[in-house]
Amino acid sequence: MPSEIRRLMFFHKELFEALNLYGSEKGYEFIGNKIINAEWTKNLEHDPHKHIEFRTEISEKYNIDEMQNSVIVTFFDDMTFEHKYYNLPAHFITEALIQYSIKNNIPLPQKSRKTLDVTEFNVCLDIIIDDKEGEELELALVDD
Repeated sequence: MPSEIRRLMFFHKELFEALNLYGSEKGYEFIGNKIINAEWTKNLEHDPHKHIEFRTEISEKYNIDEMQNSVIVTFFDDMTFEHKYYNLPAHFITEALIQYSIKNNIPLPQKSRKTLDVTEFNVCLDIIIDDKEGEELELALVDD
């Protein structure tokens, strides 16, 4: 049985809202009033100390894939014209996007795997429905 992928694309404005909401709950404050860039870290920018493994309620409930990489998120302040760069674990951003989706009534299947991707203009939450889930669905359809 093939797997299925659903992709939710978040613009920088939505990423800004998600990170600020989730960050404030976790005790992080991001400086700036908008995000102007997000990109995967390069090998030299990788910060292993940012990847202390932790499992939050969101991670457990929404089946987030383990990710060992980071994203450099550039915040910009319109008043001071300053750029602030944050090296954020992909896992943290994924949790922020899931929380944002829940808050905005965007449906997310809990059992499917979730992972993060970064494109040129968007940050994406990929939802992967695996063969096992497909088999369960197939069995349910056969039993009906």
